[in-house]
Amino acid sequence: TGTRDELENEHGMAHLLEHLFFKGTKKRSQYQVMNCLETVGGELNAYTTKEETVVYSIVLKRDFSRAVDLIMDVIFNSTINEEELLKEKEVVKDEIDSYLDAPAESIVDDLEDVLFSGFSLGRNILGTKESLDLITSKRLIDFYHRCYTTDELVFFSMGNFSQTYVEKLVNKYLKDIPSSTRNFIREIPTIYEPKKVEFLRNTTQAHCVIGGRAPSISEKEKYAFFLLNNILGGPNMTSKLNMSLREKNALVYQVDSQYQTYSDTGLWYVYLGTDHEDLPKSKRLVYREIDKLSQNKISDTLLNRSKRQIIGQVILGLENRENTILSSVKQYITFSQVSDINETKEKYMAVYNEAKTTTDK
Repeated sequence: TGTRDELENEHGMAHLLEHLFFKGTKKRSQYQVMNCLETVGGELNAYTTKEETVVYSIVLKRDFSRAVDLIMDVIFNSTINEEELLKEKEVVKDEIDSYLDAPAESIVDDLEDVLFSGFSLGRNILGTKESLDLITSKRLIDFYHRCYTTDELVFFSMGNFSQTYVEKLVNKYLKDIPSSTRNFIREIPTIYEPKKVEFLRNTTQAHCVIGGRAPSISEKEKYAFFLLNNILGGPNMTSKLNMSLREKNALVYQVDSQYQTYSDTGLWYVYLGTDHEDLPKSKRLVYREIDKLSQNKISDTLLNRSKRQIIGQVILGLENRENTILSSVKQYITFSQVSDINETKEKYMAVYNEAKTTTDK
């Protein structure tokens, strides 16, 4: 469940509910929830995206059963106390203010609101101060029962223990949980009309995003798109945008391009921050680099270098076990399987400059 599952009058509920998971259960107080894993050096955390809510822990092997017990408790037995609800609303409002103080981040939300206008996918994750004020404990509980159904739940673990042990432990908690089924399907965003939108804010720099719709996580074109994005403005000092706007012209401190995939659509954008008087020239240079990529064939040398860069980034990312398990869960939710690194490498290596046959293209 993510924020795109919220109805219009439920804006901000998924994220707020994630906060309340930690505020006490039927058998644990808020302090006991927070203290359960900290006392053994472990961690309990959670986050909400537009398509999923994730509660996870990192613990020593010996404390695995303790972590399972706690996670099951906060997901299935959390209590929504009115006093805590009011406090968390204020916390999220502060989070909203903090986010608005970071125009480089909030401007991306503004872009998504344009790209997916009229659809829940376009609304920001935090909600608004006005929408938060309308949330009651009863409406929050109704939202939980409507969206957090057992057929949409995935339990995922990684560690040095057998699958049999994990299944036995998890089933100990799940056997008494009644099954439930989601009775709605997500609305797929339709075609949008390109727009130019400007906001006047009292900021030192001008912040700009240029973007559009892109392939979803399920489309095979995503691998080619990831490579293109890496060449244009990926996290490399030698990206086209960084070389043009920063290294050659000294117009920006930061410029990059991002590709975000969702289950049924995606978005791509270029972000830059520059002095107000340098914005027109900066935009011209961005469009020039985009035009070059779209009109000219990429050399085999550059394409192969981009492949090595991305594959290297993926492999190095596996060194972070937390990132590994969270990305694995996302894969399983989407595809009901987890790809290993060799499969991922093959997908990228299979991208080529020109179609070998009309059918391949």
